Amino acid sequence: MEILVNTNPPVRHRIYWKGQTVAADSAPIVKIYDVTEDPTLEDPTTSVFLTQLTAESFETDFGVYQVFIPLLYASRTRQLQLLWEYYVEGSFVQKRHDLFVVQPYVDLTQAVDALDIGSDPSDPNYKSYAELQDAESYARRVIEAYTGQRFYEYYDSHTGYGDGTDVLPVPYRMTELKELYSNDIKLIDVDANLDDFGYDVKISESRFALRINRANLLDNTVYTANGFVPPTINDGSGGGFSRGVAYKIEAYFGWERVPDEVELACLELMKDYFSRDKIWRNKYLHSVQSFDWHFEYNTGAFIGTGNLYVDQLLLPYVLTQMVLI
Repeated sequence: MEILVNTNPPVRHRIYWKGQTVAADSAPIVKIYDVTEDPTLEDPTTSVFLTQLTAESFETDFGVYQVFIPLLYASRTRQLQLLWEYYVEGSFVQKRHDLFVVQPYVDLTQAVDALDIGSDPSDPNYKSYAELQDAESYARRVIEAYTGQRFYEYYDSHTGYGDGTDVLPVPYRMTELKELYSNDIKLIDVDANLDDFGYDVKISESRFALRINRANLLDNTVYTANGFVPPTINDGSGGGFSRGVAYKIEAYFGWERVPDEVELACLELMKDYFSRDKIWRNKYLHSVQSFDWHFEYNTGAFIGTGNLYVDQLLLPYVLTQMVLI
């Protein structure tokens, strides 16, 4: 399930017992954990505990309970796990829900004006908040599939292969390095102030690589005078990232803010989402006709995002079109 950054919509849970919806013996307890930096954990209780809430019953739907995530924990993109605990007929039940706090590519309140959507339910152009959220989610996923990127910060790990130079290409854009491994050996841990790599490593200007900062390297005489072997990068015989070695990078990837072109592309795709011909395009329909009317789609409607203008806006952000160093 997704919720948007800086929002607190209800997160609901329906209780099934013996094949039917039932009420719990008492209000469920919901424990919230932050698993952003280790989403593969089988046991979320070993992760970062945030808070505990008491669920309330959803008045219009029997057997359904809800909690509202405090805004404090939805202020940035992150992955949460909710542990629902309750009793049914005296039996203890524990259910786990994954909850993703995501950054929308356009502010929904601004989208209402940009898309000329009515705010009054009696307006023919009226769209509910849920419909707007669905449209933004649709547009965001189309953009990500086309570009191969996510335009918000998220924690992840990726592998880069050294080529004997002081630059290590990484497949996705980075915003903050956290840890660096070589063959499962931890070399750098920023939070723990660990640096067994021996080089000052920075994110490159393009943010698609790690680069050794040569400015902080000492002269060979300094190393030998202190009984150390000078690094090979100093004598030109090789770089810090050994050739053929796999380096695992744990970092925050993505973008600090949504680029203007991506925001505009999102609005255009939201228009497409609400358009009447979307259902036909989603069925890969090329030509439709009846006795007195006929229409067909250009084959480009099924390539890229399906919107030529959006494709042009996003072209500079398609990973295969970008310089990685």
